[in-house]
Amino acid sequence: MQIETKYLGQVDIIEENIKYFEMGILGFEDEHEFVLLEIPNNDHFCFLQSIHTSYIAFLVVNPWDFFEDYDVEIPDEELKKLGILPDQQNQMAIYSIVTLGDTLKESTANLLAPVLINLEDKKGKQFILNDSLYATKHKLFPQEIGE
Repeated sequence: MQIETKYLGQVDIIEENIKYFEMGILGFEDEHEFVLLEIPNNDHFCFLQSIHTSYIAFLVVNPWDFFEDYDVEIPDEELKKLGILPDQQNQMAIYSIVTLGDTLKESTANLLAPVLINLEDKKGKQFILNDSLYATKHKLFPQEIGE
């Protein structure tokens, strides 16, 4: 299947790789089908691209690539909505949506509302962490001392 994307032009995707977000992504509740697209020559970032609306794509990262102490607890009832049992969390991928700054150093990750994907049945959900110390804007590259 071919889709038009915001950043990579036309790409071929495998239908089995489509992730279904019943509730959409926050602010884009009418978009339900997305695919993860790798960025050539980049090991950290990828796009979560709508398969129906070419201009809707989110830059995402594995949060532990940048925040090794990131501690996220997903309640059992949320796991159940994704079809994941509490002892099967290895079936789940977690991503953070990135907001690009004027420079890459100013870019931030949303650690408050991670994107959860069941790797087995391809269900996805953006989940807001309750009572969390995390925010929607954590710098990917903390400032160096003296900057």
